Amino acid sequence: KLSDLMPVEPYLSMADMMSVPLEGATGRWDKSVPRILVLHRLLMDYWSLVDKPEFVKFAQDWLAINKLSSSALSSDVQDCSLETLGEIAQHPEVSPVCAVLGGILGNEVIKSLTGKGEPANNVMMFSGFDGGCRSFLLKKN
Repeated sequence: KLSDLMPVEPYLSMADMMSVPLEGATGRWDKSVPRILVLHRLLMDYWSLVDKPEFVKFAQDWLAINKLSSSALSSDVQDCSLETLGEIAQHPEVSPVCAVLGGILGNEVIKSLTGKGEPANNVMMFSGFDGGCRSFLLKKN
């Protein structure tokens, strides 16, 4: 029943989220690692480097280290080539994301106050590629 309170998994800090192995990520609809998490981790790992190598080479090595194929970057809705992702990595734009995330946060507050609807449990990520949000569960090791 939607009005019943649901148990919510503990939230993870960003540092904890980044330390969870990708194969440990689960989603309600995902048989494999959620695409948005793969994209997020790839970009965060790239941006954390002081001396940034050429992106396509870095991404290929990163996918191999994490035992993922390049198909992990594609979806039924949109394919994301490494070259396109490299352009985004060099020139990210985050201004529209603020309005979207503010709306999502407002929605979550209303769900929390009213006890209606399913909360974003543990991790929710917004994709600027397709405008979608994904909610999935990450647990500490």
